[in-house]
Amino acid sequence: MTLLYMLIGALPGLLFLGIPGAVIGGLIGFVYGATQSNHRRIVELEKEVNELKENKNKSGN
Repeated sequence: MTLLYMLIGALPGLLFLGIPGAVIGGLIGFVYGATQSNHRRIVELEKEVNELKENKNKSGN
């Protein structure tokens, strides 16, 4: 998915600013893609932590 964001960022940069714009757009796309990927992982981990807390509370009572 990160590659897709890199391409989406690089194409407009290439059209408007040339090669430097493509590089900058690709870097911005890479950062955005990595951020989205990490956000999904964090959300999944938060769900697992909450489930573990609930199970601990149920077994402790």
